Amino acid sequence: MLWKSADNDELRLEWNWLQSVAIFMVISNIFMPIFMAILALRVLICYGWRAIAAPVNQAYFGLSLWMIFTTIIAFNPATAAGGLANFLPYFLLAATTSYIIRTPTQFIHFLWLLVLSSIMVSGFGLLQAVLDRPDLIFPKVIFDSYPIPMGFSPDRRIQSFFGHFNETAAYFLMILPISFHFALGKVKSISKSQQIIAAIALALGTCVLILTSSRNAWGLAIFGAVALALYYRQWKLVAGFGLVLTIIAWGVFGQKFGLGGEAVRSLLPEGFVNRLVSSIDPQLGDYASTAGRLNVWQFALSLISQHPLQGWGLRNFPLVAQSIGYDLRGLPHEHNLFLAIAVASGIPALLGFVGIIGWTIWTSLKSAIAKDTDGMIVVVVISVMLFLMSGWLDLVLYEPRLSMLLWFLLGGMYGLRPK
Repeated sequence: MLWKSADNDELRLEWNWLQSVAIFMVISNIFMPIFMAILALRVLICYGWRAIAAPVNQAYFGLSLWMIFTTIIAFNPATAAGGLANFLPYFLLAATTSYIIRTPTQFIHFLWLLVLSSIMVSGFGLLQAVLDRPDLIFPKVIFDSYPIPMGFSPDRRIQSFFGHFNETAAYFLMILPISFHFALGKVKSISKSQQIIAAIALALGTCVLILTSSRNAWGLAIFGAVALALYYRQWKLVAGFGLVLTIIAWGVFGQKFGLGGEAVRSLLPEGFVNRLVSSIDPQLGDYASTAGRLNVWQFALSLISQHPLQGWGLRNFPLVAQSIGYDLRGLPHEHNLFLAIAVASGIPALLGFVGIIGWTIWTSLKSAIAKDTDGMIVVVVISVMLFLMSGWLDLVLYEPRLSMLLWFLLGGMYGLRPK
């Protein structure tokens, strides 16, 4: 069933609205966030602040006030004010989602719609790979704010609807564990056809994740698979993952450290091996991305030490670097979600951000209603954690659709708390 009626007739319009956003969210990073913002404002106006003023949502409000304060005193307040758009609307989105989604049935159906929507992303990505016409540009006025080449990048990477390969990879890091859980038939309330669709989404999404050539995502996807295997208590599968990873690591890095592994290395795709080795080998071209990250992290830490409480303002990082002549080597931001928040709004904002997410996860996991989701709460927690872990090496939260997906998951989980 594509559409599911609301359990509460009072919120029927809002629930149908939310379902439509879940399906079509991926096709536009402009129109769909606006469409969702209108829904959030409607809920706020029609039902009032008290309707959504649950404890976690009050914490979001407090964090918003702190970010507004740090914006007023920022290095460049105008730029910082624009950066508020990367956080405040999504806090309201999480509150709105938690108000609309109230039952396990809604939660499970909403997640399945997100999985269904992912087929558009993976299908378009595979179309790019098959056509391989990077000179052919998909009209940006239809879906996005940037042109989309219909083929591989010069370094043989695929981006699908997103503006960067790492954004596509981060999207699938959140979606694939959910797809996997549905595909295995762990959720009894969905039909056989829905399970098959989830399996298709899983297979296609895995292919595109590989084609993004995101080393960070590759590693985290394996970590997610191990986490799921542990949750399913498949100890043999966990041991198998460990053995395979050890052999691959030996083949990829063994020669570098004088440990052999040439025979295994010869069996692996050359591009895959070079992509991983370049992370630690300064003699390879792709090492520049590692060196660039280390450079910006060092500068970010120095800025945090100077303004540990108030920060420098959202999105002010490159402006501060430019003002003192620090070379960021072409990188536009901190390439680390947690450093970015601390640089922008200080350590209190970072603690608030992590604390709210941790509070949401803890409240959701201990909820008695969570038992009625057939384990989906735990799987969503894994998805959220994979995204946050990707934030250690990159900063993709500025992509509106990724932010929407993250706070959809957090808001949906929190909606199942005891009222």
